Amino acid sequence: MAAKRGPADPGRRERIMAATQRLLLEEGIGGLSHRAVAREAGVPLGSTTYYFETLDDLLDGATRRLTEQYAHWLHEWGAGLGDPSPAELVEHLADLVETQLAGSRAELVLSFELMSAAMRRPELRPAAVLYAETEREVIAAHTDPHTARALVLVLDGILLQSLAARTPPSREEITAPLAALLTPEG
Repeated sequence: MAAKRGPADPGRRERIMAATQRLLLEEGIGGLSHRAVAREAGVPLGSTTYYFETLDDLLDGATRRLTEQYAHWLHEWGAGLGDPSPAELVEHLADLVETQLAGSRAELVLSFELMSAAMRRPELRPAAVLYAETEREVIAAHTDPHTARALVLVLDGILLQSLAARTPPSREEITAPLAALLTPEG
């Protein structure tokens, strides 16, 4: 009976995936290639194509992991809100926007880049819509589904415009459209 053969480097696939994520966050979709990933991971080029035959396989795997990490983080954020009033939810959502703009800029840029790329590449749509679906799910736990959808659309608009702006939005620029949906009388 022949001895079982296994990979000489069992952590190689994970290093390739981590390198792909780093490249996506630093360079975007346009900077992704098997060669760049191999260089970043410190593995032979053939290893990237062994584990991920096509560039789309690499992109799909990395974006799924990034969106799953974001979903986990967002669910934890939502669970920590308790049972906020509409006015408190406005403030929590404004805090979320400010947190994302301050600390998660690369992830935000990639999420919008992924949405844009998915317009022409249908295979990217499941990963691209996971961001919005997760946001809607988390926010719907604190309001009704229709308002949650409207809030996600407003949040995406605020974040997208903020990424392109020279200066971050003021707190009032963030809270005013959220308050218009959640506390229209106040």
